[in-house]
Amino acid sequence: MAIEIVKDVENVLLNRRDIVFKTEGTGISRKSAKSTLVALLDTTPELLILDRMNSQYGTQDILGYARLYDNEQNLRRIEPDYMIARNAPAKKSDGGEN
Repeated sequence: MAIEIVKDVENVLLNRRDIVFKTEGTGISRKSAKSTLVALLDTTPELLILDRMNSQYGTQDILGYARLYDNEQNLRRIEPDYMIARNAPAKKSDGGEN
């Protein structure tokens, strides 16, 4: 799975970078897209918010939108709680309580 960064704009007022990316093929998960973006942008997963991924009409391309913050305080100040929860890493369960 190859991700191509189409647009990378510095948003000085909100202390973040607004990123538009494109990938070919269907079946890409949010988790794999986020991990690939983290590697491409050389950052940590806690500072990257994967907003949405939309398929392009008539093609198998997926256009995605992400935001990369300078620090976690700015992220928590600007992003809504549901978006932070959606981008949080999955908690590992220990098998439940028996």
